Amino acid sequence: MYRSSVAGIGRYSQNLIKNLLEIDHDDEFVLFMTPEDKREFDQLKIENSLKIGNCKLKIVVVDIPHYSIAEQVKLPQIIARENCDLVHFLNFNHPIRYQGKFIVTIHDLTLFFYPETARETNLLKRFAFKKIMLHALKKSKMIIAVSQNTKKDIIKYFKTDPGKIVVIPEAADDKSFVLPSKELIQNLQSSYHISNFPIILYVGQWRPHKNIAGLIEAFGKLRKEIKAKLVIIGKPDPKHKSVQETIDKLDLKSDIVTLGHTSDIAEESVIMPGFVSNDELAAWYNLATIFVFPSFYEGFGLPGLEAMAAGTPVVASKTSSLPEVYQDAALYFNPSNSSEIADKIKIVLRDQKIRDQLIKKGKKQAKKYSWKKTTEETLKVYKEISN
Repeated sequence: MYRSSVAGIGRYSQNLIKNLLEIDHDDEFVLFMTPEDKREFDQLKIENSLKIGNCKLKIVVVDIPHYSIAEQVKLPQIIARENCDLVHFLNFNHPIRYQGKFIVTIHDLTLFFYPETARETNLLKRFAFKKIMLHALKKSKMIIAVSQNTKKDIIKYFKTDPGKIVVIPEAADDKSFVLPSKELIQNLQSSYHISNFPIILYVGQWRPHKNIAGLIEAFGKLRKEIKAKLVIIGKPDPKHKSVQETIDKLDLKSDIVTLGHTSDIAEESVIMPGFVSNDELAAWYNLATIFVFPSFYEGFGLPGLEAMAAGTPVVASKTSSLPEVYQDAALYFNPSNSSEIADKIKIVLRDQKIRDQLIKKGKKQAKKYSWKKTTEETLKVYKEISN
């Protein structure tokens, strides 16, 4: 799951691997990658944003889909051939027939709380998820949780030994710090007709627990008073119909558009550019007047931290891990109350002093986390288990 298209886990995988290869030249690393992962890995090398240096590295390309039967049947043999001293599975899904020493990172329990999040959910898949999760928690030598909230959930719902779980937070992606070119920003402003409007930004997948429909409802209420644009970044998923249904119900003009779209979108109030490149994402963070994260549940909440690093004030749900990660650098709301979401957004849009305070606190909060620190703590776990 190295590729950017798998969202948060992709961010985690890319930044952890990048920093491991930069700081650890003593150990030999074997990366098991899908063909798509490998292509993106090679591209980052070409762009010089991945410095391999003198590290000992081998890449094994495995054309096996995630969450598949082949992952359970074929992958264990492929991994075993490499005779690794330790394997780190970067998400809960792993081949339960693998007999070697391994650790696992648990990002969240979304599939436990929101099984409908899976693209095609049925009783068999729910059973498989629980079985694989239980095996990961029981057989791994150590469990990395990305937040105290995720650790608490694992202990509460799976009765796992707290001493086996180490919390190693994630960090704002390095790319969010880079100020995009003025040309790209001007291109976005021109293409989407947003120069004269406050921008309310959301970044994330289209999943039920992300509460995008709740955000749209809140936007419909505040738009009666403030003429703003709501920008929803993320790959549209037609299976989650609540987004478009809410837009239609509120009679909000919208379109799923891409950069360079030729039609006149000046009247649209909801803009959905889809999945965007890292450069374009950085531009949206810098263009946004406010970033809103309305999720019912998050394991960490990387997009909000990236927004803070880019100097965008953040308004977020007061649920799960978000208050832990953002602390006093965000303004919080009840995600089940669209009126409260709208009120908190209006406060930030109307009050420059509050915006400035959130920007200052947000930059300070984002600096508390770094991928180098995440990697050093992860490498410490590797060493402890290997020894």
